[in-house]
Amino acid sequence: MDVGRYYHALDSRAFQVPSGDGLAESFEQDIANADPDQLRLVAEVDGIVGLLVAGLQRPGSRPDRELVRDLSHVRLFVHALAVSAPYRRTGVGTALMAAAETWAREHGAAIVSLDTYIHSPTSVPFYESRMGYARRAVIFRKELDQTP
Repeated sequence: MDVGRYYHALDSRAFQVPSGDGLAESFEQDIANADPDQLRLVAEVDGIVGLLVAGLQRPGSRPDRELVRDLSHVRLFVHALAVSAPYRRTGVGTALMAAAETWAREHGAAIVSLDTYIHSPTSVPFYESRMGYARRAVIFRKELDQTP
C-alpha cells in the first residue's frame, strides 16, 4: 500500500493505490500457486517491509533465429520490487535484488532485466548506481480510444 501511495503521488494517471481488501489473501494465493519458474521474495523486519516478484523467461525452440541476442538465453525478468518508505535506502532492496540474481544464476539465467518508472527519483538511481543495471530500451505506450 505504501509503495502504491508513493507511485500514485508521482503520477496518478499511471498508478493507483491497490485496494487493501483481500490483498494479503491474494498474495498468499499467488505464493501457493507459484510456478517453479517464478520467484517471490519478502523482506521482514517486524513484518513485511519489502517484496520482489520475478520470473524466468526461456529461449524459444530456435534461439539461433532470434534477432535480439538476449532472447537466446534464459533470463530473469523482475516484475516488481517494492520497499516500504521507512526501509528505503537501508539495504532491503539491495538484498532482495542480490537474492534474485543469485536465484537466477542457480536456475541457469544469464541476464536479469526489468523496467521501472522513468520519473522515479529513487528507483532509477537505485538500479543504475547501486545495482549496476544499464538502460537498454525505451518503452512506448499509447492509450487507445475505445470508440470507433
